Amino acid sequence: MSDEVKTQKNGVNVAALLDAREALSAAPEAAQFMWRATCNWRNGTHAESTVEGFYGLGEEQ
Repeated sequence: MSDEVKTQKNGVNVAALLDAREALSAAPEAAQFMWRATCNWRNGTHAESTVEGFYGLGEEQ
């Protein structure tokens, strides 16, 4: 058996996710995001969305 500790669950790095949550709790302004996106309805339940960019973590991404 391996003594290695699993840090992923269902492909998600849980430790990193919890660290990010803690960091954003300490600096809530970093969690403010502005998305520039368009969404066009095509037909029935079909739509096409495009993200042109976003601002987050204090800078343009």
